[in-house]
Amino acid sequence: MQLQWVGHATALVDVAGRRILTDPLLTRRVAHLRRRRPLPSPHVAEVDTVLLSHAHLDHLHLPSLRKMHPNTQFVTPVGTGRLLRRAGFDDVTEVSVGDRVELGGSLVTVEVVPAAHKHGRGPHSRVTAPPVGYVISGENRRVYFPGDTDLFDEMEQLTDIDVAMLPIWGWGSSLGTGHLDPTRAATATGLIHPGIVVPIHWGTYAPEDGRRLPSWFEDPPEQFERALADAGLSQFLHLLHPGESVSIA
Repeated sequence: MQLQWVGHATALVDVAGRRILTDPLLTRRVAHLRRRRPLPSPHVAEVDTVLLSHAHLDHLHLPSLRKMHPNTQFVTPVGTGRLLRRAGFDDVTEVSVGDRVELGGSLVTVEVVPAAHKHGRGPHSRVTAPPVGYVISGENRRVYFPGDTDLFDEMEQLTDIDVAMLPIWGWGSSLGTGHLDPTRAATATGLIHPGIVVPIHWGTYAPEDGRRLPSWFEDPPEQFERALADAGLSQFLHLLHPGESVSIA
């Protein structure tokens, strides 16, 4: 199993011959935000399956999704399928917590798990969808992708996780409800006890305001490392920067 963190909440998982992409965000600009890392290779969009965690614009981003082949398979929360079909995609499976989706002739299984986050798409949309997370299982390896979430009661029931991709920040100076910060992400690490934890959802996009990058853009991994150390969990950390990969042997 190979995992590449592309940036923000986007990760590419190669397992059992399947290429799976999470919450694709592949453009230089997203509304008022600008990508402050190099754009990923176009090859990143050549995937079999896309997993979408919730309806927010920086996670279900139609300009990025249009970079995918029309035959790409989409797994997405109930309430968002219409957006994808209107964008020209036919292979769309809407899911709820507790569902299981088999990929590649059952070589890979995707389990749909809870997430604690807002349900809406944004202030100018009536689309609502319960957020979800996913556990990808294949080749005797399990990867947890939560999308955006805060701590939730069922988190300690996520067992035998080899890689937990935990969000630790966002794209602004503060976090609203429904997000993990470095301290809560360390708590989540203790609940899940994965083989390794890869912090995501930090250091990729920032507002376009002409000033130098603020401290919240680069500092979250150091804060997360300190929080893990305080909890006696330093051994779990595997830090990646956007574009970097790790092989799960």
